Amino acid sequence: MKKVFLFVFIGLLLLAIPATIFYLGKQKDIRTRAAPATTLSLTPASQTISVGDTFKVNVIMTPAANQVVSADIYVTYDPTTMTATAITNGTNAPRVLNSGVIQNGTASIRVGAASNAQPIITNGPVAVITFTATGPTTSLAPAAVQFASNTFVGGLGETTANVLVGTTGAKVTINGTGAVVTPLLTPTATPSATPVITGAPTLTPTLTPTLPASGSAVATPSALTILTPLSHDSSVSAQPVFTGIAPPGSTVTIVIHSAEQTAVITANASGNWTYTPATPLASGPHDVTVSILTAAGTTETSSNSFIVAAAGQGGGEEIAEVMPVSGNVETTILLIAAGMLLFTSGALLWHF
Repeated sequence: MKKVFLFVFIGLLLLAIPATIFYLGKQKDIRTRAAPATTLSLTPASQTISVGDTFKVNVIMTPAANQVVSADIYVTYDPTTMTATAITNGTNAPRVLNSGVIQNGTASIRVGAASNAQPIITNGPVAVITFTATGPTTSLAPAAVQFASNTFVGGLGETTANVLVGTTGAKVTINGTGAVVTPLLTPTATPSATPVITGAPTLTPTLTPTLPASGSAVATPSALTILTPLSHDSSVSAQPVFTGIAPPGSTVTIVIHSAEQTAVITANASGNWTYTPATPLASGPHDVTVSILTAAGTTETSSNSFIVAAAGQGGGEEIAEVMPVSGNVETTILLIAAGMLLFTSGALLWHF
């Protein structure tokens, strides 16, 4: 009788071991597939053009196993050889969360998936940048177009806010041509010589307005700002307090894009606005877009991406990493059953 129980125990133990390994391996596989794995690249990787040419650079996203809902694209380039004239979203990112911004040597835009229910899961262009070549390079030192360090990609179901793991830039060789360079030099020389001789004071007011105009263009977007939640904050509560700045007395439209909620509020006399959603937000990534109608009749928008922490986590990436990620209910029950079986078998063997 003792031998029968011993054989039964050994048989069950042999079944429990591979089953446990299977469940643990399954969880590890899920964890691996959900890990940050998205890459961004610029195409074409290299191209040769001439001064005065207009050319495009595509931002290609490869999400791998990630489900991407938003991307903050920041690109830098050499302003002495080229100028960015436009940056738009690509076909793989149908929503523009923040309009494109072009400054001296940088271009940026925030784009998003159609919704959280339709994340970006396939390879394709998420942004397109248009440039004009303004100065020649050499074949030994082509101009570099590359991603800035603050480029960000947000994905669903991740323990880290940024799922971007790598970027690849592009090289542009620009050939100078006499036909383009000569006309540029001729008009520059003629007006320079004339004002210096006839009236030097004329040059001073010409240069002075140029600097304020440049500063004004940079400052304009700050008329509408989201202060909280902070962009890419991963510890937001289920009912966050949205705050920001807008022109005093303006009507602010707030749209939360995950499970869409819309609210219309008015900025106070100081330009401050605040809003708390009536319905709690589900844990995971969310986007909020605020918009106003300017005095000129145009719509100005601003967006932020954030993550609502799961209940009981208290938010934060470090806490999420401490939580066990490879165990599940089935594995726990299996191990408890194996322990109980071992205890029962030992008791029976002792009895017989």
